Amino acid sequence: MDEHFRSCDDTHDAAQSAVSVAGPTTGRDISDSNTERSYGTYGTPTETNAEVTSNNRGGFQSRIITVHRGNIRQDMIDIFTDPSIMNCHIMVEMINERGTAEQGRGSGVFKDALSLFWKDVYDSLMLGEGERVPFIRHDFQRKEWEAIARILLKGYQVHQYFPLRLSKTFVASCLFSESAVSDNMLLESFMQYVSKVERKVVEKCVNGEIEADDEELIELLSTFECKRGVTKSTILKTVIEVAHKELIQRPQYVADCWKEIITTLADSFPTVESLLCFYDQLTPTNSKVLDTIECKANTQEERDSLKFLKRFIKGLDSRMLTTFLRFFSGSDLMLFDSWQVSFTNTEGCARRPIAHACSNTLELPSTYLSFPELREEFNNILKSEDWEMDIV
Repeated sequence: MDEHFRSCDDTHDAAQSAVSVAGPTTGRDISDSNTERSYGTYGTPTETNAEVTSNNRGGFQSRIITVHRGNIRQDMIDIFTDPSIMNCHIMVEMINERGTAEQGRGSGVFKDALSLFWKDVYDSLMLGEGERVPFIRHDFQRKEWEAIARILLKGYQVHQYFPLRLSKTFVASCLFSESAVSDNMLLESFMQYVSKVERKVVEKCVNGEIEADDEELIELLSTFECKRGVTKSTILKTVIEVAHKELIQRPQYVADCWKEIITTLADSFPTVESLLCFYDQLTPTNSKVLDTIECKANTQEERDSLKFLKRFIKGLDSRMLTTFLRFFSGSDLMLFDSWQVSFTNTEGCARRPIAHACSNTLELPSTYLSFPELREEFNNILKSEDWEMDIV
């Protein structure tokens, strides 16, 4: 990977903070050690043995947390098992796969850490496809699940980051109790929870287009351990019951662990409808990304490159679109009202797009001679997903 693909230069945050560097999986404030590392105007780390006074931002003490890209789930959980982290202004130091601290500092690094964390959690701690719910494991007890709830809350409080693949029904049951979840909402979430093949079967059940002895229906019910025989008149009722078991009953222990911590989210989402609206606002689409571009193309070359970029965005599927967002903004969600495209004149081996995640800016070379040139270059970058914040 080219080492200058991404940057995060949040000089305001860096200049305002003077904190100690935590160990590999902990976050500590300056009172924990006699040897501190302070961050200057450009976020460059410098060792100092002098006493450093932490900066209070609205009563919040600044704290740096150190996480490894290759172990981000466990690092974040270990850090957030300490409830006091919720009273801190967090800056993230990311350690790359080679064990070296990346230079990037600021909001973009934290957003990147949140995106990577939840991507790992979706795969290792949750069940489902499009929408997912927590999966109970013997090695995850209340302490770990409460830490994950704090990460969810802190991500929302700081950046409005929210794990959108977390089932809407599960979140609503945590915030409002299960009585707030309608059958329609339950079925919609369940259709996103099951595989695409199973979704078609559920749709047939909802529309009354399937018989009780249909092999696909029998297989669906068997997959979710439903041993009751069904008739034509009880198919839909049974499917709703299965959905309730999978999305509300199974993850109930996690919901109990989370409720006390995330209850403050109810102030932001007073109704189920407001929660669903928030999900919709943060969900990226090709048209949303295109409509939020801010760019001044002054030459024909710049206009051509911008045209190629827009064509590339139009052709992205949902997975690659979220990857593209994470590349230039640090987050896989629509956490911005606009993003900027500027231009460079780099050519040859030096040519590459450069992302500034803290300012949601993409530096686009104006030297692409054709759309396939741009597509090849961007695809190579996005498919790797192994980027570093390495410009300050």
